[in-house]
Amino acid sequence: MKQILKVLTRVVLIISGGLCLLVALAFLILSNLFKASPSDIREGNEALKQIFISLDMPPEKVESNGSYQYEGGGLDFYVTFSDEVINSHPVLKESPNLTKNRLKVYVLRAEDISYHKVEDNLFNHGLFQFLEEESRKYFQEIGKKSNPSYFILSWKNPESLKKGIAFYEKALTLVDIQDNSAIKHIDTVTLKPGKEAEFKQLIQEMDAAGLLTQRSE
Repeated sequence: MKQILKVLTRVVLIISGGLCLLVALAFLILSNLFKASPSDIREGNEALKQIFISLDMPPEKVESNGSYQYEGGGLDFYVTFSDEVINSHPVLKESPNLTKNRLKVYVLRAEDISYHKVEDNLFNHGLFQFLEEESRKYFQEIGKKSNPSYFILSWKNPESLKKGIAFYEKALTLVDIQDNSAIKHIDTVTLKPGKEAEFKQLIQEMDAAGLLTQRSE
């Protein structure tokens, strides 16, 4: 009887060990399946570094663990800036994606990094949407038709994004922003009292600078 129990115990241990090994192997396979390659991560890091350098915001470090958040995409890069750079650029300092000195840049895949994706992660979506809405009102005032299915603010290259950031930073001084992150909603933006004329002039200057153009995405 004791011999039978020993054999059964050994069999159970062998089976349990085999199952643990299979689980470990499955975990490793899934981990690597949803992970960007080292070369993609390096190229993504370098692409982000060069984009921010071209925007006069040189980062100290760009990194990513390369792990996709779900099947098909979802990758976080982290761009670290010095205190000097953060304090010199309100667009960085006021970005909802900034934690301490690290800006999170979310993309579906490493190869998706672009000026457009940087814009999407850098700006406050509430203020950007507010600028978009006010730009449409301005179009109506000057008799210019606006297609609601098109974006008016679409800054996808270094020249337009650099100019856009300058106007965006001016807009930051003219509005109040209510943080709605606790309710997972876009932030509420309102004009500060007495700033209506300045904001309207800002929109006119953006138009004169060629930053109000309708484009499909």
